[in-house]
Amino acid sequence: MEVQATENEWQRISCLGDQISLMLPFGWARPYDEVTEKKFPYHSKPQEIFADDSISRLMTFNMLEKQLQNQQVYPAIREIQKVIVHMYPESVREPARKIASGIGEAAYFSYITGGVKEDCGHIMFVVPVHEKMMLGSYHFPAVQLNGEREVFLEILQSMQVNEDTEGRKQ
Repeated sequence: MEVQATENEWQRISCLGDQISLMLPFGWARPYDEVTEKKFPYHSKPQEIFADDSISRLMTFNMLEKQLQNQQVYPAIREIQKVIVHMYPESVREPARKIASGIGEAAYFSYITGGVKEDCGHIMFVVPVHEKMMLGSYHFPAVQLNGEREVFLEILQSMQVNEDTEGRKQ
């Protein structure tokens, strides 16, 4: 992972085998394995996880083998939203919507779940990368939903597909 400091307390990172680069708030990094085990206590964990210093905000990324083109972005996130609503009825705060990201069409929705200490906010998103589905999530204390939504949108807008050494997109 390459990390470069930038203006305004943001850093550019590369992830998913250097396929993608994006801006994250300065100080975010991959958490220790113990933290990952605690936050994701199941067999299949996200391929990439980044967290702030306090581990109260996390962002995950998974590059799936599932094909995804721009016109499929909104239907894909709607299906994911249906699964979440089935698991957590009445949890959706911002329903599925499509927007432009730094690498093409993206779609996302937000929802709230109850936590032990406090409620948790989540934003699920999908973006096509090389016509494959990149599935991601952003997690934070629910009381910060509005401000964290803005941080999430900045991150989404900052995404770029990295180029290889010959100047072609990977």
